[in-house]
Amino acid sequence: MAKSKVSEWDSVASNNIILNGINIDENCPPSAVNNAIREMMAQIKDWQSGSSGDDWTSSGVLNITGTLKLDGSVGTDGQVLTSKGSSETPIWKTLGNMSQQNNTTVNIDGGTITGTTINGHVVGSNATGNKTMSTANPTGGSNGDIWYKYI
Repeated sequence: MAKSKVSEWDSVASNNIILNGINIDENCPPSAVNNAIREMMAQIKDWQSGSSGDDWTSSGVLNITGTLKLDGSVGTDGQVLTSKGSSETPIWKTLGNMSQQNNTTVNIDGGTITGTTINGHVVGSNATGNKTMSTANPTGGSNGDIWYKYI
């Protein structure tokens, strides 16, 4: 094999005896060493710039220091990368509020919700008042009480 790009190199060193037509096997001519180093540098540069068409795969941790660009785009403050499916490049996107992220399921774990409007009605802090769960219709009570009727 010609080994004309990084993806064609072998992980077994002794299998790499030709580098894009340059003999680098034992007893190769001295000029081949210089030419092979230059060829290797060119292939690595093509790989780094993306012009070789080789993918870059890491089976370990990928640490990125600095800016992450996808197709030249770095996104803006607050944006996240969102998938467009397995055959497309992810895109930078502003998610917005919870109802825009998933308007059929909103999980809230802990915290306090005050002054929230639901179906045109302002919901209080729920910090005071009685909470009643019953199959009966609500009766009596005071401002701030909550009655849950279940069937």
